Amino acid sequence: MDPYTKVFTLGAMFMGVVYVLIAALVSRSRLPRAVKALVWVGLLLRVVGVMGRMTIAADANVYFAWAVHFADYFVYLDPAPLTESDLWRQGRFLGTNFVAYPAALIAAVIGPSFLGLFLGFALVGFAGLCLYGLAFQNALPRANLTGYWGWLCLFPSLWFWPSSIGKEALMMLGLGIATYGYLRRTDRANWALTLVGLALVFAIRPQVVAVFVVAVVAASWLEFDRWTPARVVQGIAILGVGLVGIWFALGAASGAVGLDETADYVAANATKSDTGDSAIGTASLSPLGVVVALSNVLFRPFIWEAHNLAALVSAVEVMLMWGLIVWRWGKLRALFQVWRRHRALRFAVAFTLLYTIALGMNLGNLGIIARQRVLVFPLLFMIVEAGTMLSPQATARAAYALRPRWGAGPSPAGVS
Repeated sequence: MDPYTKVFTLGAMFMGVVYVLIAALVSRSRLPRAVKALVWVGLLLRVVGVMGRMTIAADANVYFAWAVHFADYFVYLDPAPLTESDLWRQGRFLGTNFVAYPAALIAAVIGPSFLGLFLGFALVGFAGLCLYGLAFQNALPRANLTGYWGWLCLFPSLWFWPSSIGKEALMMLGLGIATYGYLRRTDRANWALTLVGLALVFAIRPQVVAVFVVAVVAASWLEFDRWTPARVVQGIAILGVGLVGIWFALGAASGAVGLDETADYVAANATKSDTGDSAIGTASLSPLGVVVALSNVLFRPFIWEAHNLAALVSAVEVMLMWGLIVWRWGKLRALFQVWRRHRALRFAVAFTLLYTIALGMNLGNLGIIARQRVLVFPLLFMIVEAGTMLSPQATARAAYALRPRWGAGPSPAGVS
């Protein structure tokens, strides 16, 4: 066995042991038995996702090379790659270049194993999803926990795209930590934990931090049914803090602090992504553009747009996802009569809409969109599964209230 193959194999074997240990810890946890089974299957599917992602590892090859380079320092506890700008890739520490540093930490432990690093990053992304599951349990204890974990563990995009050395795994972990901190309790947030998660997100995609902050501000304002003087002061304070966070995040992302400069940054980024066989054009900054952005991110590719196997799989996945959502439309329709009572749902609705619109207006390539929209799925599925906490009577009342006025027929039993 040559040295490269030996390192490749040993690193992968080390991560395999880690996977088994995590599965054993899950078996001893207090999670329901069905959820434990889903987590075990989820771990197995991450391995499958790794094998698939290794066949399309263009960016991962770059991150791996830099990770191995930096690991040579970290293994001797030398922080030079973190402090000396001459060692930074393209002279930048943050952004996509940041991915190499967590990868280097893993490589310093397991060695320069390509497969081992893929398995490590897949586990990082899965940890973020597990934090979403715990947040769901904290914030919506009456909803169907097993159903939500089913989405997190089994949905193909969530076990495929983040299972690579790349941004998606780290972003999933950061947003999972931030969301778990924000929804740590039903009545208050753990802001320290939320800031830790947002710091990780900020290191890679500052603009996503801006979306998160706007969603938190919106969730706070939507809670106010009656605007007393105290509520007004509280609302202004929340808005002020939120605006500072948005300004800082967008400034870090675009290198500008003005609206015109930020708009130019978005337009330039959209033009840069609008290339290749999957190019679809970008949505305009208009009401119609909002609709197009939502459609591009949440519904495309359509089945007739699939020009290769990957696009076909993505189209079938989206079609089946919306089929399941429409099948449960009765409970969702009832949910939207009471969603403002729950902080988790106010936040989930706001983040889902804002991130989807921002992504659709910023990208014009279905392949890139398919990879980056995975960050919105955990909160979209939170909305979908929250409908299970409603009683059959509430669902029936909602269906009756929203019925067409012509030919309505008799009301359901118990509904007046």
